[in-house]
Amino acid sequence: MKRITLLLFAALLLLGAGCARVPFEATELVPTVPRSAAQLADGVWSSQRGPLVVRHSALFELRGMRVPVEAMLSLDTKAGEARLVAMNEMGVKLYDITVLRDGSRANFVIPDLARYPGFAEAVALSVRRIFLAPAPGAGDQLEVAQRSYQTSREEGGAMLRFTFGGTDAQLLETSCRGADQSWRVRYYRYQRRDGLLFPGGIVLDEDRAGYRLTLWIDSVEPSNE
Repeated sequence: MKRITLLLFAALLLLGAGCARVPFEATELVPTVPRSAAQLADGVWSSQRGPLVVRHSALFELRGMRVPVEAMLSLDTKAGEARLVAMNEMGVKLYDITVLRDGSRANFVIPDLARYPGFAEAVALSVRRIFLAPAPGAGDQLEVAQRSYQTSREEGGAMLRFTFGGTDAQLLETSCRGADQSWRVRYYRYQRRDGLLFPGGIVLDEDRAGYRLTLWIDSVEPSNE
């Protein structure tokens, strides 16, 4: 992971200032009602539909570097697959990467980035953690507080925790802490548009590598493919 961080730092040429505060307000919590771990897992926004198209802008921040992109993600959680196509602000295609639960494939990476080994894998890892895996499961241990739910399990030598809350008991945070990894993903601004519930903002913090990825979700639509 350290190697990947250094490569990203070198590859992703850019601008000023360190990681800013999270640009989204916290979800308002409401009193909990009886729910099972299975109900919480089944209610995760991305798992309730067929293939989706997620259009978003993103900002990658690493030790003062800031890299904005515009992107489109084709997401099929049931198949365990996502495909991310990203462009810069000038509309130049930067990369096209297919992400699976246990692997990835770089379909295209702009030469300036492709010459840095590990770049595509780092992008794929972020997409996987945000959209595909790990995911809450029906067999997870459940703890219910007055205004939130938390499910957890050990996996691969690390502790996974999933926090739920808000009106629809939606997934608010996924975190992973272990000997060789420490990261969390937070989800904000859940909204319902054309019958689809989805978060308007997502923040991934990779503690060991020291980077943050922030996503502003513009739209989520059923895929026609």
